[in-house]
Amino acid sequence: MGTDIHGWIECRTWREGLNHDETAWSPAINLPMLGMPRDYDAFACLFGVRDVDATWHPVAPSRGLPPDTSPEVREEHAAWAGSAFAETWLTWPEARAIDWTEPAAPRITHIARYHRAPDGTLRLVDRHDWSGGFARASSVNTLTTSPADLAALYPEGTEWTTGTTLYRAERARRRDAVPEDGPWAPVWTVMETLAAVHGEGNVRLVAWFDE
Repeated sequence: MGTDIHGWIECRTWREGLNHDETAWSPAINLPMLGMPRDYDAFACLFGVRDVDATWHPVAPSRGLPPDTSPEVREEHAAWAGSAFAETWLTWPEARAIDWTEPAAPRITHIARYHRAPDGTLRLVDRHDWSGGFARASSVNTLTTSPADLAALYPEGTEWTTGTTLYRAERARRRDAVPEDGPWAPVWTVMETLAAVHGEGNVRLVAWFDE
C-alpha cells in the first residue's frame, strides 16, 4: 500500500465570529489543490515518514495537530478516523529556515552515474543507479547488496570508472529530496505569499498521512 499526505495551509487572521481585534487560524488552501503527489523522499526528509533507513533528521516529525487547529481542518482530519497517522505541522519561519545543503545521515545514500565528456566535465545521468553496469565496474553484487550496505564498505566520494561512465558513492542533501522546482514549490510559494500579507508567524502547514 502507498502512503499519501493530506492537509492544509492555515493562516491566522480575523474570521467571522471574532471581535474586530481578534484572530484565529483559518484554512487557506489544501494540498490536493496544490497538486501534491506521493513524494516519499520529501515525506522522509521533512516529516520522517517512510524513512525506513533513518536517512534524515526530519524537520517536523509527528508533532500532532496543533491545539488551535482551525475547526474545518480538525473536522477533515477526524473524517479519516483511525487511518490517519504522523500528524504534524510546520510553520513558514521553520520552512524558510531549512538548510537545503544539509546532508543526510552520515553514510552513503546512493550511487550516482555520470557521463564524462571529452573535455573532462561530468553530466549527471542517474542519481540513483543500481544497475548491472555499476556491478561490473565495482565488483559489488547488486543482487545481494543494497546501497545502504555500501556505507560500511566505502566512504562518501568513492568512484568507479569504466570508459566514459563514472559511478560515485554520494550522500543526499535535503535539496535532493525536496528540489527547489519540485512538487513542494507551490506549497512554499503559497506560504511565502500569505506570510507577506499576514506575517511570517501566522502561516503554517498542518498535515497527516494515511496508507
